[in-house]
Formats: sequence, structure tokens, C-alpha cells
Amino acid sequence: MFVVKSVDDLWNHIAYVLLCAPDDFPREDFLGDDEQMNLDRAFEQLRQGVEIAYPEAKFADKRALLHGILDRCYTQYQSGENIKAGHLLNEFQDNIFKAE
Repeated sequence: MFVVKSVDDLWNHIAYVLLCAPDDFPREDFLGDDEQMNLDRAFEQLRQGVEIAYPEAKFADKRALLHGILDRCYTQYQSGENIKAGHLLNEFQDNIFKAE
């Protein structure tokens, strides 16, 4: 299963989620049913990416902002508001890669 291990992985994963969310994630034949990518796993990886990009304690406010955007985005996807969710994911991308 894919795991975000670097900022480059995070960049790629954001694009992947934008393309496939909420329910068009490709089925990988080398993964079991319980390992296939889905919306929950995709957002778990995005949240881990926040911690990878901003691990230092001084970035607690930045992490909180980014997690808040992800929470709103996830809720929009769950509500079927895919366009709004996509805009929020773009907002997340803009904010996570913005220099302080």
C-alpha cells in the first residue's frame, strides 16, 4: 500500500486524490481488499503528509490550519459536494507548499 514518506510523495498524492476522489481510486491487483485505496485511506495519507511537511513544534498552528482544511474537504466529499471538496483540496495544496 502507498505511504507518504516525503514532501514529494505528498505532492504526488494530492494530485492522485484530486483525480480519483471520492470513489474512482484504481483497484490494484497486488493489494488485498482491505488494502485498496479509498477516501478514508487517502485522507489518512494526506494527514500524515502534514506531519512530514511540518514536524517541528513551532508549526503547530500551520498543522492545525492544514488539518482543518482537510477535515472540511473530507466532509464535502462525504456529502457529495465533489467540486467544493476539490477546491478545498487545492486550497490545502496551496497552503501546504506556501512558504511562511
